[in-house]
Amino acid sequence: MDENHNIPEIQPEENQKPVVASGIKRVWTSYLKEFLMLFLAISLGFFVDNKRDQITEQNIELAYMKSMLEDLKSDITQLSENIELRQQRVKTIDSLVYLISLPDYSEYLNDIYYYGRNISLSIDFFPNDRTLVQLKSSGGLRLVRKTNVSNSIMSYDQKMRLFFFQLTHEQQIRSEYRDIASLIFDGQVFNSMLNDSNQIKKPANNPALFNTDRKAINELINFAQYIKKLDFNQIKRAEEMKLEASALISNIKNTYRLEE
Repeated sequence: MDENHNIPEIQPEENQKPVVASGIKRVWTSYLKEFLMLFLAISLGFFVDNKRDQITEQNIELAYMKSMLEDLKSDITQLSENIELRQQRVKTIDSLVYLISLPDYSEYLNDIYYYGRNISLSIDFFPNDRTLVQLKSSGGLRLVRKTNVSNSIMSYDQKMRLFFFQLTHEQQIRSEYRDIASLIFDGQVFNSMLNDSNQIKKPANNPALFNTDRKAINELINFAQYIKKLDFNQIKRAEEMKLEASALISNIKNTYRLEE
């Protein structure tokens, strides 16, 4: 009798899968889920950080624009004052030229001294450029994402620098006027015209001129006229700068929807 006759043959089930293959599939699926979760977490974190940086930069940009508005308003105020002072000096020059050209000018020497002294005074202008300096020095201009506003700011800055450059010639002419004035007006009288507050007051008793030479007086008139011409030019440029500043204010307000 065959010894193996009573040992039953074990038949594998049709749908039975290897235990090892099933385990590998579960491990691979778990890895995939973990990778997707990690990817989503990193992506979400990157998006949140990027959005936070974007909001921060927008807030900084808005703060710069508000500060820029205040600077521009200050410039307009100073430009208006500058125009008014120059208009007054034009009148002063006209008065000096008229009086010192009269045959009996010696009767008006109190006024002539007063006008002659005031013509040499400087008329300064200091723009409020705190925001613009910060934007340029710290690389903040990159935060101004609105191209139309950025271009307008740079245009305004360029014209303002030209405005200052043209003041150099005026300083030279005023210096030359002082030189000729020192030959005509008595320095002691000029000194007595300054009060304790460093303000110029009219002298009394019609003090005589230090030099009555008509050639020297004519040279004084010529330099006074040069200053007058420069004043007219600067008044025109100041008016243009006021328009430029007002346009930039409107541009910033409309672009960033800012109200007073």
